[in-house]
Amino acid sequence: MAQRTPRRPLIGVTAGTSRMMTGAWAGHDAVVITEHYVRAVRAAGARAVVIAPQEEWTDEEVAELDAIVLSGGTDLDPALLGEAPRDTDMAAQPERDAFEMALYRAARRTGVPVLGICRGLQIAVVAEGGSLHRHLPEDLPQHPATGERPTRVTARIDADSDLALALGSSAEVTAYHHQGARDVHGDLRVVARHASGLPLAVEASGGSPVIAVQWHPELDPSQGVVFDALVAAVRQQAAATVEAVPATRDAGLPWGRIHRPGPSEEA
Repeated sequence: MAQRTPRRPLIGVTAGTSRMMTGAWAGHDAVVITEHYVRAVRAAGARAVVIAPQEEWTDEEVAELDAIVLSGGTDLDPALLGEAPRDTDMAAQPERDAFEMALYRAARRTGVPVLGICRGLQIAVVAEGGSLHRHLPEDLPQHPATGERPTRVTARIDADSDLALALGSSAEVTAYHHQGARDVHGDLRVVARHASGLPLAVEASGGSPVIAVQWHPELDPSQGVVFDALVAAVRQQAAATVEAVPATRDAGLPWGRIHRPGPSEEA
């Protein structure tokens, strides 16, 4: 009888919606996410499960996933911040905001690791009670204009962080945003900044693993180690469960560094 190999981790990747403009389905809403996310998850040795905005998932349903990627996208609804709209805001998607906020909080309750990317960092920050800069560089003049096109910037990374295990103390990253974290609260701490002072990455200081970055690692093959680290956290938790060691899913296991599996190693 052939030995059964463990399945690849299942990683939920959130998506947005957009109105189709041409073709037979013009005028209908479509679930939208760039293929870069799926490709990056696959390269890290996992399976991507694309999740569209919908009714809130139960904790039990969220726990069926091995990890979650909160993807980039449009601005958060300013109502979440208790602020008025600005002319510089992108069109809000309240349904997506509500769904992803609930998904993040459920992941924190159930111990499912989370990787937040760009908007995903902002979801985590606001869910934990933090606030945002609404338009850069207007709100932070020292920050470069990164909202017009993907722009290379330098992230200065705290040596005492899980992110530093993967990227070192400094990394050139691809940013594409006009909003960003202002105040970070709750169980999150800032672990990387731009020279302007803008937080470029946060991690959970306790509880289940969370890393969120204000850049787009899915666009840059050299940043694939960020997705590797997510899969490493999943595999460490699985190993801890199998070996019945004291660690649990919410023990805050470090993300750490892993190599990309070769064809013979893929689960």
